[in-house]
Amino acid sequence: GILFIVGVDVGLNVMIPGFLMERCSMELNEAGYGISLYFVFRTVGAFMGTFILARFSSIKFLRISMIITLCVFIFMLFVSESQLLLAIIAIVGFFCANVFSIIFSKALQLYPDSANELSGLMIMGISGGAVVPPLMAAFSQWVGSFNGSLMIIGLCITYLLYCSFALKAQENRERLADHQQMLHLSLIHISEP
Repeated sequence: GILFIVGVDVGLNVMIPGFLMERCSMELNEAGYGISLYFVFRTVGAFMGTFILARFSSIKFLRISMIITLCVFIFMLFVSESQLLLAIIAIVGFFCANVFSIIFSKALQLYPDSANELSGLMIMGISGGAVVPPLMAAFSQWVGSFNGSLMIIGLCITYLLYCSFALKAQENRERLADHQQMLHLSLIHISEP
């Protein structure tokens, strides 16, 4: 998942100005504000996420964030109004703000004995910033517009939504295994003379 969220961040950073120039006929200096808007709302989302995550399940928050992000991202494919596109970019930034930290912390919670290995794998996932943009460029050239880039980012967001469900399933399996182990130990304790 880390590879894909880093790919989304870097991909949007690379794509937003060209996309706004193509879709809305903006000048480069004006279209460049789209990147700033994305990162401002990403910062606001990270700040607000500290309070939201203190009250709600991180997996539920991840799932809701990815559902909202995917819905507005699909809507982005069909919009050409500049103000609406900038609002969508802000929404995507806000809801993608906590994805990296949620995935990283959940991985460490689920596999605490493998923390060093997981940290290494997560840091390797940062290579998503080097993998996703070339795929976006190739697909945009094939499609003939920035919609190709949007589709690649949309696939990354879809995978992150899948991860939110997979993390919950893994957490449930771990919880069940812990309960079974506790039950087994209590049965052994009861059966001892």
